[in-house]
Amino acid sequence: MKHGRMWLVLLMSIVTLAANAQVNEKMEELRSRGFGARNTAVAQVSAVADSVAKTEPSNVQGDTDPSFPGGEVFLQAYLKKKLLHSGVSGKGDVVVSFMVDKKGNIYNAEVTQSAGSTLDTAAFNIVTGMPRWRPGYTNGQPADKPAKVTVSFGKEN
Repeated sequence: MKHGRMWLVLLMSIVTLAANAQVNEKMEELRSRGFGARNTAVAQVSAVADSVAKTEPSNVQGDTDPSFPGGEVFLQAYLKKKLLHSGVSGKGDVVVSFMVDKKGNIYNAEVTQSAGSTLDTAAFNIVTGMPRWRPGYTNGQPADKPAKVTVSFGKEN
């Protein structure tokens, strides 16, 4: 019995390490192509967060939505990594809506599409634990703006 558990833990560790290696390789490949670079003129994103990446703040003209640093690719990589480590089982999509302040901090997060309390709690924790976002702009000035992220559980990407 003990040996079976040890083999299971070893197998799960190997699978987790392999998945992390794939995510890290993909992120490095994207960085080498210029994704996520600070000097990127315009990085277009249609994130599951329904947001659009924007130009550097000094070039901002008009209104833009908040965006995850590095754009859609990095948001998806972040979510995939967090889902691997969440230890939550189940299937469903959870939508978490929130506000992004002028400094990129997330606040007033709430689940707006539920998939059950366990998945809702996991999705809420993943979203509220995200790094600072790039803030949205109104009339060229940083402004508090709404955003949302869909966290999909139990789906292969």
